[in-house]
Amino acid sequence: MKPETYHENGRNGTGHFKKIKIGFTIPELLVVTGIIILLTALVAPFWRSGQQGLALDRAVHKAGQDVRRAQELALRAQAYSCDKGSIYGYGVFFNQASPSSYILFAECDSANVGYDQEDDTVVETIQLQNGIEIASVSTGQASIVFVPPAPLVFLKPGDPSAVQVSFNRTDGAGVPKVLDVSSKGVIDID
Repeated sequence: MKPETYHENGRNGTGHFKKIKIGFTIPELLVVTGIIILLTALVAPFWRSGQQGLALDRAVHKAGQDVRRAQELALRAQAYSCDKGSIYGYGVFFNQASPSSYILFAECDSANVGYDQEDDTVVETIQLQNGIEIASVSTGQASIVFVPPAPLVFLKPGDPSAVQVSFNRTDGAGVPKVLDVSSKGVIDID
């Protein structure tokens, strides 16, 4: 039963108040509840997919930021104690055979510019978020090394004009994202 209220605006011509009923009926409430349930059922399956798509975007942008961080460390000539020799520069190493992580390293061997596990020192190993992997590296594995003061940019192996690293979701859904780093140190994300 609806509550009854009286409003002055509801006066009829006789000077008496009209009854105006306020509230919702059960059918109205059921219709609104049904619409909310329907919309939830339509949106829910795409929610997880959208989260994974954002995780892929975050991973490729973080990799780009880590390449930029290596460049900044080299520009600052940031001191770092090398196990062998002295610091020459900083770099990032991507390996297709290790798809869940990549390495930020201190280049400690000026004779062989590029990541060498025996001569160079790992500054940080960056783990990719669950569900994201390195799908491919243009040369199978690639070192991007920055050497001060300019900084000079070395892309190894083979010193190509650019390195491409492709990131993908492990479930295979979605479109891969590609990190491009040119021999001039320009970073581009597709």
